[in-house]
Amino acid sequence: MKNTEAKNNLSRNHLETLTSSQLIALADQYGIDIPDDLNRRFIIAELLEVAKELDENANFKETIKVTEDAVNSIATELPESYNETKIDVLMRNPVSLFVYWDISEVQLKKITTNKISLHLQVCLFDEAESEKPAETFDIQINHDDREQYIVIPGAKKYVRVDLIQNSSNSKDNILAVSSRIEIPQGSAEFKNFQPGHDQKIKPILELSGIKTMFKNLYNNYRQSFN
Repeated sequence: MKNTEAKNNLSRNHLETLTSSQLIALADQYGIDIPDDLNRRFIIAELLEVAKELDENANFKETIKVTEDAVNSIATELPESYNETKIDVLMRNPVSLFVYWDISEVQLKKITTNKISLHLQVCLFDEAESEKPAETFDIQINHDDREQYIVIPGAKKYVRVDLIQNSSNSKDNILAVSSRIEIPQGSAEFKNFQPGHDQKIKPILELSGIKTMFKNLYNNYRQSFN
């Protein structure tokens, strides 16, 4: 309503009917600084420019107005896949990793059609610049798996996880390689603790929940423990 009234008050026909003093008062109302000797024709031109700006702003607001239905229809969940083959690894705590990966649609179709199995290869390094891992171990995964918790052996400093497609020949096909990350060096008791080992740890370390964590990993995930 205010925009409509302003538009009517600033129409050329209405402005032409006003006296010079009324025009100056109206200009002052819209924040226009008018010199005393300014011709009324120029005052009207300034007021018409204000009317144009008000009209443009009103049209802009109408254009960007978003309905409630549109807001409710906006997706709030992440897609299940970004259609690319990659793997990433995060330290969950000083003794375990969280690994997650994705496989492109084309590659996954080829793998499932040919009934090719997959596995993760955990590569452990003693040095940041080491080309070959000091130790590796494999974890079998299903085609529809996209994440895995992994317990890592102690006394290793760096880790990388590869997503590998099993091959009939001696050399497997590496689909994706994670970045190499540094393993935090904590208490020796954490490094040596493994599921199934009757090893006592300090009460203060038990507060970390390490025993429960290892038990859950041992029971719920396909990983061999020495």
